[in-house]
Amino acid sequence: MLVMLFGFPIRNYKIRAVKNINPVVRSLRCWTEIQLDLLALNLRELRSQLPCKCGVISVLKADAYGHGLVEVAMALRSESTAFAVACLSEAIKLRKGVPNHDILILGSALPEERQQVVKCGFIASISSVEEAVEYAKYASVRPARICIKIDTGMGRTGIWKEEVGCCLQTLARLPGISVHSIATHLPVWEEDPVFSRQQLQWIKSCGVFFQKLFPGAYLHVLNSTGVLEFPSSAFDLVRPGLALYGIAAPRRHQHRLKPVLAWKTRVISIRQVGKGRSVSYGRTYITSKASRLATLAVGYADGYPRSVSGSSAFVLIRGCRCPVVGRVTMDSTVVDVSELSDIFCGEEVVLIGRDGEEGILASDMADWAGTIAWEILTRIHPRRVARFFLSGSTVQ
Repeated sequence: MLVMLFGFPIRNYKIRAVKNINPVVRSLRCWTEIQLDLLALNLRELRSQLPCKCGVISVLKADAYGHGLVEVAMALRSESTAFAVACLSEAIKLRKGVPNHDILILGSALPEERQQVVKCGFIASISSVEEAVEYAKYASVRPARICIKIDTGMGRTGIWKEEVGCCLQTLARLPGISVHSIATHLPVWEEDPVFSRQQLQWIKSCGVFFQKLFPGAYLHVLNSTGVLEFPSSAFDLVRPGLALYGIAAPRRHQHRLKPVLAWKTRVISIRQVGKGRSVSYGRTYITSKASRLATLAVGYADGYPRSVSGSSAFVLIRGCRCPVVGRVTMDSTVVDVSELSDIFCGEEVVLIGRDGEEGILASDMADWAGTIAWEILTRIHPRRVARFFLSGSTVQ
């Protein structure tokens, strides 16, 4: 198996046996492992339910959801019609890795960024006629490529659907722009599928009108959950994000996907304590019996959520569940390892991923923390948590 650390190959990689692992890995306190081949596998699974002619905009914002922007793009380039990022700086970084793919900037650019967006040929998302006019000012060499966002219920950005008719007719007469696509977003796919279907029906009813004004422009609506829940309602393109990385929402689709990221740390201290000992800040946890506690080299500064404190959170050591006890601190976390014998410092600990028959999903950690899997993945701190890129399938 070939392993990449920050883009450089490391051979003879053995993460399971602490005494035999590569010295670079042995020196790490906290790291993630990104199984690159699973990205394409997940995308092919999503494609299997879509109409044959439907293309895919792979969403790589927030450093590819904490998985590595350029590396993920390289792994998905043959399966993706285009890529999407959040902002100009991400688009510029991505362009260096995939020079021949369209790149859609999902967020609104700052006024000072618009000229460079046009110059680089990126696709700008616009929410008003005025915004399109500003982009058109920089269309001297090439037209400004735009995606027209329509607000059908998200309430964040986009042209209000009640104003679409007037605004789109104005845009159709505006020189200097090239409409790549028209898009909307589903904000309550799980909480209110009836509303989501109403959004889809409204967009479908406008299809002829869109094509008449902008022949050849694409239409895209479905995000990851939309693809999983409403694949028959796909239009020209879809925009999967979280599902690419192997996490399904709703979770009933999880069996179809393979999690791409594993997050690991090490035991840095082991203590035998008696009954009645307090653990960590606030003395929120008091041992009820004699216990063996292990301190781990991960805390909220690494992205491990402090809010899992006092929950049912656990980690995996040698395939066993070890509960988190006391409050998570900035640089360390304490777990109860009383059920394990002869545990030693330097032992590998799984925070997210599989160990033997047990597994922890990013969505499990999100449940413990009272948040969502998107936040768990994107908050893993890349400067404190080393990132390995693995190639070669490990799927059983």
